[in-house]
Amino acid sequence: MPATNPSWSSSLKPFLLWTALCLLGPGALPVLSQASPDDDYRLVVDVDLVTVLASVTSDEGALAAGLSRNDFHLFEDGTPQEIALFARESDRSLRLQLLFDSSLSITTELGSQQEAAIDFLRVVVKPGDRVSILQVSENVVELVREASRPKAMAKALRSIRPRGGTSLYDAVYLASQALSLSRGRRVILVISDGTDTTSKVSMEECLRQVLASEAVVYVLLVQPIKSEAGRNLAGERSMIYLTRETGGRTFPVASPDALRESFARIGEELRTQYLLGYYPRHEREPEQFRRIRIEVDLAGAQVRARSGYHATVEPRRPAGAP
Repeated sequence: MPATNPSWSSSLKPFLLWTALCLLGPGALPVLSQASPDDDYRLVVDVDLVTVLASVTSDEGALAAGLSRNDFHLFEDGTPQEIALFARESDRSLRLQLLFDSSLSITTELGSQQEAAIDFLRVVVKPGDRVSILQVSENVVELVREASRPKAMAKALRSIRPRGGTSLYDAVYLASQALSLSRGRRVILVISDGTDTTSKVSMEECLRQVLASEAVVYVLLVQPIKSEAGRNLAGERSMIYLTRETGGRTFPVASPDALRESFARIGEELRTQYLLGYYPRHEREPEQFRRIRIEVDLAGAQVRARSGYHATVEPRRPAGAP
């Protein structure tokens, strides 16, 4: 059965709206509402380059900074690839989609979550970075798009109020669509308990779109109920799967202190990532999934990066490459 794709609202630039209507056609689609207009979209296309954002940790779990291009070895379906693009991500602009679950299931600590997110953005966002904030309930509402001013982001986060169900997969899908039109580091940060009750897209469709956008997903997995008997374990497992396949991480959060600590760890990781790009050495077969593997010359090191891509949705433009 064909995938049902979420679409942006009428606030998009005319050419994007026209393209979306032509591709998607009629149907009942989730709509992302927007609270404020934004700057121009820019899309730079490279018909061959595949890019991968990677995080490396030592055997002791510490983030490995200062690695060079020669320390990395990249494979697609087991075939070695020449690394054509290499950059340390600490000096590259950040494009962050912050998805804030406002459903009734996780709002017991809403105030703490809002203030912790504000502090995180104040520390992480640098000149040239841009942040979009999405409120996730049964609808997905874009509170700000591509913001850079701390006051605007804080105002948006403090405006969030509890409501209804959760279209979490729709929100991640829409966020990754937006990031596919951006340049720079593309990151989706989700604050949620993982429960999805009202999405129109499935987890599989959501993951495919995220992999196509080359975004990395991090999840702060809010656990207002401490015992497993009262939690949505299936939702938690789906978030763990999503972050693993995209090269991100899931952080269980059961207290305000744990929330702030997890934000700090994500901020540290965002400053020590690596961007690698390569031109595949073989033809792409339609619908085929190409698996990516990265190794480094560091004893005991662990590398986290997206698991691969579908040939029909690749290749994409370089992520912020010149």
